[in-house]
Amino acid sequence: MRHITIRAALCALAITGYLIPATFAAEPAAVSATQTASEDSQPVDMTSALLRGLESTLPTVEQKVQQGDYAQAESRLRERQAQEAAYKEAQAKQAAQQKAAEEAAKKAAAKAAAEEAARKAKEPPSVSQRTASGLYQGTAAVNYDLDGSYTEQAYTSKKNDENALRVTYARIAITNSTISKTGGNSTSLQDTIDSGLNAAFLGTGNSGTDISATKISSSAPNAIGAFSYGKSTFVRLTDSSVTTSGTGSAGVEVAGGGKLSAINTQVSTSGTNAPAINTGTNGGIITVEGGSYATTGADSPVIRAAGSVTSSKSSMTSAKAEAVRVIGTNAVILSQTAVDSTGAPYGVLMTSTSKEALSAGNAEFTMFGGSLTSHSGDGIVVTNTKATIHLTNNATITPKDGSNLLTVTANDGKRGWGYAGSNGGEADVFFDNTTLSGNISVDQYSRMNLILQNNSTFTGTINLTDNAAVTAKASEIRASANTSTDSDEDTPSIPDVITRNRAEVVVGAGSTWNLTADAHISSLMCMGTINYNGHQIVLADGTVMTGAEETTAETEN
Repeated sequence: MRHITIRAALCALAITGYLIPATFAAEPAAVSATQTASEDSQPVDMTSALLRGLESTLPTVEQKVQQGDYAQAESRLRERQAQEAAYKEAQAKQAAQQKAAEEAAKKAAAKAAAEEAARKAKEPPSVSQRTASGLYQGTAAVNYDLDGSYTEQAYTSKKNDENALRVTYARIAITNSTISKTGGNSTSLQDTIDSGLNAAFLGTGNSGTDISATKISSSAPNAIGAFSYGKSTFVRLTDSSVTTSGTGSAGVEVAGGGKLSAINTQVSTSGTNAPAINTGTNGGIITVEGGSYATTGADSPVIRAAGSVTSSKSSMTSAKAEAVRVIGTNAVILSQTAVDSTGAPYGVLMTSTSKEALSAGNAEFTMFGGSLTSHSGDGIVVTNTKATIHLTNNATITPKDGSNLLTVTANDGKRGWGYAGSNGGEADVFFDNTTLSGNISVDQYSRMNLILQNNSTFTGTINLTDNAAVTAKASEIRASANTSTDSDEDTPSIPDVITRNRAEVVVGAGSTWNLTADAHISSLMCMGTINYNGHQIVLADGTVMTGAEETTAETEN
């Protein structure tokens, strides 16, 4: 029985880890009686004793077990198990907290990203979306920046500020393809005309693009058909078509010195303020040969030139605006081109939005042959700018019945063409180897020099006229300025009224002037022929010329 009890105790000690196997225990060392007595007189940690190799008799072990000294082993076991369970629970709780923290961090990051995207959307575009000069060009559905050739492709965009196709720093050929802008507006109207933002096609960054047998279309607002931006950028359209229908969506356009040519290409626009041919800020060069160009929207001339535009053997029609508008010191040259205008009081308008337009330089309009028909008003009007006009090689101009062949005049300033009373026009006009009919009017705020040369014939009359409407407007502006209660710093300066009141005519050798009514001009030099047809010419100094003799008028002219 004693052996069974001891064995059970030893097994319990072994299970709880308080007794190491006999094979690992050292033989017990001899101890003195005093040491044994001391050990037996106090509670003994048998595990430590055994590990130290202390001697303990079997009766002593049995006694300790029976007295419960080793019952602590089971308690310690349960305590360890509880500690392990608590540790595992703490680990699980910590893992859950960490996971929750990670999820929260992900949500916070996603929210921050969304807020950053919203913030950036409200901020000015990034540098990567701008030209070297800081103009915004947006993005592109497809952007080619390596040389290549592409055929039978379809390029489409319907997003805001996005080109359907863009070519940058590359030489590209596009054939038998479609380029479509079906949606998406421009967030900057100025960048639309300045740099090609939102255009269906944009050539930029010193690139060169040949587009042939391709249809370019735009049905979105402020989305130009084909755009060339930059001094070293060139775009060529051949046997292609460009169609736009949105407000502010020109057909073809250049800006920043870009170049574009169109050969046997049809361009049509139907939106308001959508020229078929347009040059934007800092100009550029557009050359067209053959083809047709038409606009049907309000305030949409066929050509709006703030740069240089040349046309050869083309057809141009505007339904609700003048056919040609030359702005500032820029030029339009038409060769054997038929131009037809309806819906504006002039077929060609030459003007400037600058307040100091007359000191800025000359605008130029030239017709080599061809025709200009103005169904709704004058043939050509010059206001708030200096202009040089060449009509040569049998060019013809047909104004509306009762309207003028040419009018040089001031304006009321409502459209930003200078200040009423100081915004007259100045025009040097050459009829060269051509035959023209109609009347010419020059108001008191303007000046004109007309030279007939190389066997030209002019049938009509010329008059210095009183512009009562502009005079009244100028008086109104100045009266309002004089009664203003604003401080001097806030009151804009009003230019003085400038009266030019000159119309000078030179009839060169071999050329002819056929009078259809009395003429009132400032001076005349005739080396050719004047057919008075019963009418007279009255000069500013009072001289009256009838062809038979010269007399002095008794009244001022």
